[in-house]
Amino acid sequence: MEERAVQLIRERLRSIALGALAVLDSLSFATYRVDFATLLVRDPQAAYKVLLAYQRSPHKARLLLRSILLPFAQSATEVLEAIDALEKGDPEPLKQLINRLKKG
Repeated sequence: MEERAVQLIRERLRSIALGALAVLDSLSFATYRVDFATLLVRDPQAAYKVLLAYQRSPHKARLLLRSILLPFAQSATEVLEAIDALEKGDPEPLKQLINRLKKG
């Protein structure tokens, strides 16, 4: 089931920011030894750190994460609340959103 979520996230990233996907994968592999989409599914907090390293701006990292997750959420508010929680150190809302992806 994790593979489904990873595949959907990779497809979404590929469609909105193909160049970003390559850089995010490279940064993710260098530190965590997994691709970015897998890291996002397994450890959203670590994936957010990779996004921050890539974007160098919390605002830009938020925008990219929002763009990745928006099609998979029930509302834009759900995504924004999950990102807010993640920034405060609570990955659970984001994990819940991603868990729905795993179930299809």
